[in-house]
Amino acid sequence: MRIRQMGFSSRLKAHRHIVTLETLKFISEYLVDGNARQAALRSGIPETYAARQGAWLKKHPIVIAALERELDATEIHKLQKLIGEINSRMESCKSILELE
Repeated sequence: MRIRQMGFSSRLKAHRHIVTLETLKFISEYLVDGNARQAALRSGIPETYAARQGAWLKKHPIVIAALERELDATEIHKLQKLIGEINSRMESCKSILELE
């Protein structure tokens, strides 16, 4: 039996309505300087995949919709603060469930 990898368009269609913490991190980091690779690195994607994943995320419908909004510096800061809170709560949940 051969396992076939999903093509780019299939992955994009399958995940177009899913918002993950990684996607939110990428959006907030991409808004800082507009560099997809650097945003991917800062959002926690390993260096070996950062350029490819950054390019893929830029084409994601949720990311496109978020980037079309005109956010000012205050809103970007608020977004980054909320993402930090989500991240810390997820870490707390992982420790309670002993998933680390």
